[in-house]
Amino acid sequence: MAKHRFLIIEDDPFISRTIKNTLEKNDVTVVGIAKNLEIALQLLNEKKPDLCLVDIQLKGAFDGIVFAKELDKIQLPYFYLTAQTDPITISEVNNTKPLGYLVKPFTSAGLWSSISVVWNKYLAEKESVLAIKSDGYLYRIPEKDILFLEAFDNYCYIHVEPKKILVPHTLKKVRKQLKGNHFFVPHRSYCVNTKKITNIGKKTIHLNSIEISLSEARRPQLLEVIKNID
Repeated sequence: MAKHRFLIIEDDPFISRTIKNTLEKNDVTVVGIAKNLEIALQLLNEKKPDLCLVDIQLKGAFDGIVFAKELDKIQLPYFYLTAQTDPITISEVNNTKPLGYLVKPFTSAGLWSSISVVWNKYLAEKESVLAIKSDGYLYRIPEKDILFLEAFDNYCYIHVEPKKILVPHTLKKVRKQLKGNHFFVPHRSYCVNTKKITNIGKKTIHLNSIEISLSEARRPQLLEVIKNID
């Protein structure tokens, strides 16, 4: 099973190190630690975390809340880290949507307990959905129902049994919107849902009766992806 990827935004090195050690002991990958807003935004774009732990006040400013608002825009889940529960602090966060609050100081056991209960509930309740427009309609397609994406010039077909939907975006752009770790590019013209693969040959992939080209160079990577998908 693929590890979850967390980003820590915390300017106290002792606290950030404690959080990092706690997460890694519980099989979570820490993709980075940011001590200010600028680094946090850079790591967010580069590392694509699954969840963020955000200190509300960085160097005395409410920069954590500025960052949280960016996370709300892209619907990326996060917890606040805070040592304050006073009315001023609470009023600052009223317009944001955290999964919860982790109040400092905390023990390693208490920290993980607080995170894991809420995070697992979030994962259980959330279904990854691809929201995309085509011909004036907004389609909300559960990722689990997607068979594969197929490039068509500067457009892309989304194949969902028993139909396909043509959308005015490139395959690359549509692929970047997918949240699941079970999609793979076996050939430059395709992106397949590896959970739908029924057979892997030397140069082809089968999704039941559908045959898709497979680059020999990418075959070892595909086999590794299949071993590690959720």
